Amino acid sequence: MPDDQHLPEPDPPKPEQRLLDSREVRIAAAILIGMLVLGLAGAGIGYLKFARMVDRRLAAGAFSNTFNIFTMPRTVARGDRLTPEQVAARLRHGGYTTSRSNPVGWYHVTPRTVEIFPGRESFVASEPAVLEFSDGKISRIFSLRDQTERQTFELEPQLITNLSGQRERRRLVRFSSIPLPLVNAVISVEDKHFFQHSGFDLSRILKAAYIDLKDGHKEQGASTLTMQLARGFWLGPQKRWKRKVEEILLTLHLEGKLTKQQIFEDYANEVYLGRRGTFAINGFGQAARSYFGKEVSQLSNAECALLAGLVQRPSYYNPFRYPERARDRRNVVLTMMRHNGYLPEEEYRAAMNAPLTLTPERLSHRNRPRVSPASTSSI
Repeated sequence: MPDDQHLPEPDPPKPEQRLLDSREVRIAAAILIGMLVLGLAGAGIGYLKFARMVDRRLAAGAFSNTFNIFTMPRTVARGDRLTPEQVAARLRHGGYTTSRSNPVGWYHVTPRTVEIFPGRESFVASEPAVLEFSDGKISRIFSLRDQTERQTFELEPQLITNLSGQRERRRLVRFSSIPLPLVNAVISVEDKHFFQHSGFDLSRILKAAYIDLKDGHKEQGASTLTMQLARGFWLGPQKRWKRKVEEILLTLHLEGKLTKQQIFEDYANEVYLGRRGTFAINGFGQAARSYFGKEVSQLSNAECALLAGLVQRPSYYNPFRYPERARDRRNVVLTMMRHNGYLPEEEYRAAMNAPLTLTPERLSHRNRPRVSPASTSSI
């Protein structure tokens, strides 16, 4: 073939063809921009809708649809066979603490006395008093209001549980009464960076996506505590892309509306932790009573780890039915707490070797329940 022979050059595009191509690009760009604007507008409308829904519930009280069941108040008298610790335990079960800022009331106990100071939210509204003890019984009741002796003193009724129309049982707790080991156990196993992120843990999301992609199926969860709270409070169990978008919008608003302590408190009262009979156990306060017969503030490191471990699969790790599974899961949580620096070596070893001691909640016939009048209006 001669060297000077070349392939024919393509014809340059005609002006009308260039105009047509340019017009198609502009149309496609306009469609994409329009879709983006509509999508952002829809997200904004959805956010406002969920924001109003969240604000209404928070304004009414996150758990305003529950009502309280108490035992009858107990009146103690001079000569009753009681010890200071027994009276203090009764006060704790009635909502008292040793903090003077507690709205229900506070107390101070010594080997021979119990000082009792009812708060503004006290049910019985008794006067402040000192109970003195001698030889295993109450020897004197002294009013701090008028500095005179009394023959009797009425103690706060004990909260048995809270019930809702969905057959849920819970004992509401404040963040201040949740022991630090329980907070550390929950964030270790459920949301390590809870107090640092703004509702979404990007590193955890990317890690979960990578593992799921590598294994070829979805196994890893990346939901933060805020996302779990949004899902539990306002969304159903359906797994649809629309619900995930709604979950994100709710999470954004919750993080902007509440402090981390408030979010954790609501989560601690809402989280599902198993069943007792026909009732669901919701919240760590109820779980502490149902599994260990204790107030949440009295839980040990091992007990905190067990409750935190139940969050993932409450039925599978049910300690009454599957004690070995529950113990193994508890020890996994303890190991994570140790790894995150929440447990010193000595406490870690003691908790790992602690027996699985359960005390199921029972209601004795002597403590027949009643509904508090202040709560019946929400039934």
